[in-house]
Amino acid sequence: MKLNIVLVALLVLLVSTAFAGKEVTSLEEALQTPEAVTSLNLMNKGLSDLPEEIGMLVNLERLNLSGNALTDLPQGLFKLRKLKYLNLNANKLTSIPTAIGNLKSLEELEFGFNSIKEIPKEICLLTKLTRINAARNYIAELPADMVKLNVLSIIDLSYNQFVVMPAVLTLVNNLKAIDLSHNRLLTQIPDSIKSLAVLRLLNIMKTNISSTRIEQLKRFLPNCTIMI
Repeated sequence: MKLNIVLVALLVLLVSTAFAGKEVTSLEEALQTPEAVTSLNLMNKGLSDLPEEIGMLVNLERLNLSGNALTDLPQGLFKLRKLKYLNLNANKLTSIPTAIGNLKSLEELEFGFNSIKEIPKEICLLTKLTRINAARNYIAELPADMVKLNVLSIIDLSYNQFVVMPAVLTLVNNLKAIDLSHNRLLTQIPDSIKSLAVLRLLNIMKTNISSTRIEQLKRFLPNCTIMI
């Protein structure tokens, strides 16, 4: 009996070791040893929904769900407290659940190429975020509490519906790159952008910013490359 227990324990250890650091590409495979999986890539799997069992992957750090047909996200997803990277690009999402605020370990969040109109204020609870990709949605405003994202360095807001660059971005002092390109209604950048001392790239291609304003921005941001 004791020998059997030892053998089972050894088998579990071997399986866990095999999964450690490995990118798994099947949810079924991942759920066979859920605690062993740290990286799961379900890109382009034709998924229209995701089972609640995703929440069993308690040690998951990277999750790629891009290129599917997801219209909503299960609550189980927001139990993944060790998740550092979440890719939701190119689905059919119209909103991000407020439960996103539970994922306190997130460092990179991508939800581009969807139909999202609003970023929930709960994203501002994710104070470890360094990069956000929200390109190609229908977003026109940002939550005021984004000032709390003090390690955020890259934000992609291209191909959205901004008319004015949100002033809150000028309070996110660690920003190094802002992409506002292809916001064709964008006409205004606040003077307070000059406070972004470490900003190195501002992309305003295919916007409606005047040439006069662009020259002012160049003076405000002498160490920043402005793409026009």
